[in-house]
Amino acid sequence: MLNTDRIIKELYARKLELSQAIARARKDLRNSREGKLRISHSKGSAQYYLIADNGDTRGKYIKKENIKFVKELAQKDYSEKLIIRAEAELSLLDSVIGKLKACDATPESFYSELHIDRKSLISPILLDDEEFEQRWETAEYRTNQFKEEEKIYPTKKGEMVRSKSEVMLADMYYEFGVPYRYESELVLKNGKRVYPDFTLLDKSTRQLVYHEHLGLLDDDRYRLHNLQKLEEYRKNGIYFGKNLLITYEADGCPLNMKDIRKCTKEIFKC
Repeated sequence: MLNTDRIIKELYARKLELSQAIARARKDLRNSREGKLRISHSKGSAQYYLIADNGDTRGKYIKKENIKFVKELAQKDYSEKLIIRAEAELSLLDSVIGKLKACDATPESFYSELHIDRKSLISPILLDDEEFEQRWETAEYRTNQFKEEEKIYPTKKGEMVRSKSEVMLADMYYEFGVPYRYESELVLKNGKRVYPDFTLLDKSTRQLVYHEHLGLLDDDRYRLHNLQKLEEYRKNGIYFGKNLLITYEADGCPLNMKDIRKCTKEIFKC
């Protein structure tokens, strides 16, 4: 979900993209030759003509063996028109950014500005990022009750998890400010209830991302069970590269927290 700050950020990114495109187009034009390209067709074949800047509009025929010159003329025409359109959009973006910046009171911030007594009487339609995150963090959710006695490792957040590796992962998310739930219930389309190791909130998109840690890949039954689970996830629109993160470890292949931390920072922009 985009709010005003994110929209402005995206608009600045678009401005940068356009500015770079204009710079490249102008570079192409520096050494371009005079004239324009006219293309006609005869018997299903393209024919090329050089139109002088102040000359006959029919132009002078360019032989096929001069295709490099033809491409230069076509590129020149493209670059000139690209600059015109890009500069027009840049001007529009400057105007839109200016108007958005002038709007201090956003619709999302309105609810947060209310007194707590009034807030309790309202069902907000739009929430700012802070309020949205707080509600997600404090909302109740069902957890995995299977073998609760195996949850013996405490995290910095104060919950108990099943392995030392999960402690490191949970503490990393806590350190990076990535909101997460441990073994939160997820109901699949067929009604089956599963419990991903971590359910994460991507604050930049307000979308959920699931993280499964495969810590016993040497075990054949464990490996088969998790492959079947990942297939179920895929059938429910949860898959690697979209909204599923997978970490793993086995004998001779320890958990590489250095790389995981680096990837996490890139994914969640933290």
